[in-house]
Amino acid sequence: MRLIRSASLIAVCGALIAAEGLAPETEVIDNKQISVSPKKELTFNVPADVTVATRELWYRSFDGKAWGAWQKHSITFAKDTPITWAPPEGHWQVYLRKILTSGLAPEVPGEATKPSGEFIIDRTAPAVAIGFPASKAKLRGGDRYTVKWDAQDSHLRTSPVNILWSVDGKGTFAPVATGIANNGSFEWNVPKDMTTAGVLKIEAADKATNVGSAEVTAILVDSIKPKGKVVGPAIVASQTVKLDLDIKDEGPAGLASAQLWISQDDGVSWTQGPFIQDPRSVEWKAPSDGKFRLAIVASDASGNTSPIPKGKADDQFVITVDTAAPVILLTSAIGIIPGDKPAPTPQRAFKPGDNVQVQFAIKDINLAPNTVSVFFQADASKPWQELAVGQSSDTAYRFALSAVPTTAARIRVTAIDQAGNTGEAIAGETFEIQTAVQDDKVEINLAP
Repeated sequence: MRLIRSASLIAVCGALIAAEGLAPETEVIDNKQISVSPKKELTFNVPADVTVATRELWYRSFDGKAWGAWQKHSITFAKDTPITWAPPEGHWQVYLRKILTSGLAPEVPGEATKPSGEFIIDRTAPAVAIGFPASKAKLRGGDRYTVKWDAQDSHLRTSPVNILWSVDGKGTFAPVATGIANNGSFEWNVPKDMTTAGVLKIEAADKATNVGSAEVTAILVDSIKPKGKVVGPAIVASQTVKLDLDIKDEGPAGLASAQLWISQDDGVSWTQGPFIQDPRSVEWKAPSDGKFRLAIVASDASGNTSPIPKGKADDQFVITVDTAAPVILLTSAIGIIPGDKPAPTPQRAFKPGDNVQVQFAIKDINLAPNTVSVFFQADASKPWQELAVGQSSDTAYRFALSAVPTTAARIRVTAIDQAGNTGEAIAGETFEIQTAVQDDKVEINLAP
């Protein structure tokens, strides 16, 4: 008898319904193309044959090393009745044994029996795990990261992996990569669209069109670099300075760190300073007096970092550290000279109403304008009397002496620089203001 191994039987085993746009793939075993199916029940349609009384379904499974013994289906199928079977998962061969109306039938299948068809039933989706990123990861928008995963299945497709991204986590996914090899990693350029609810999904499909997936949720993407700058003070009189700062992070990741950078040579070179705990202020100790350029390098929790300073830039701040008081030099040892004289004279005694001038020279690179004050002291037991404030530093102060009788008058001059340092000069010698003339007692010698 001729055993019918119809093409329709094999076609039924391979005619699988595609899932999510996938078509089944065959498994190559011993140079044979084996169909892989997720179906729960198979139907073997056989041609009508008036000579057939019944049919038997026999099957056996492969355990990866050897084929098992043939087993008979518990149902004997009448002629022209579709043969159905719900096989468990596994690698199967089937054999259809016909019993003719005359009672003639082939021998029950044995080791040498050629099967009517062979196929694999696989209903288990691949197992997928994502190694990177993790849930709640904080990523930099626009940067490249290596996505890592592990996908396991006995019958993975040739290019089984899809990587999908949802910016809002609401189920709408855009493809990052589709139909890629299961090599466990992929270089992903993260979109710049910012979010705190991103979802990365990785799918893996097997040859039976089963799809397994894994997701990482609550991914934060931050595309904005934080900004920071020093805003004051512009000049200080102490090398220990409390700097005023303005540090902002407009992205969702939040500020992670900030550090002060300093240049002592007007931007030619830069060094790192203290880390900043309070985005509004930081204490810094200048190494010396002078002018310094200051910049802020800030990083957020996603790793966005503001640029490291190079050269000069508009967002840098220039501070002057000046701890030296102005140096004041008096032209005259007594502090004053006659108003009509260009230089000191030997004169040490004056009368009320005399016009005099206080000549001085002030040395300071940061001298504030119009901060010179002039004081007069009648004698060491008297308080200083303010003669003038807000005077120019390059003009002598002129005044008329008051009628204060004294033999120990003294002059003091002060000046203030922009840092608030006050310098002073006190005349080293005193002068006299004479307010009356004492009559001499004269003895007249009338002796002859």
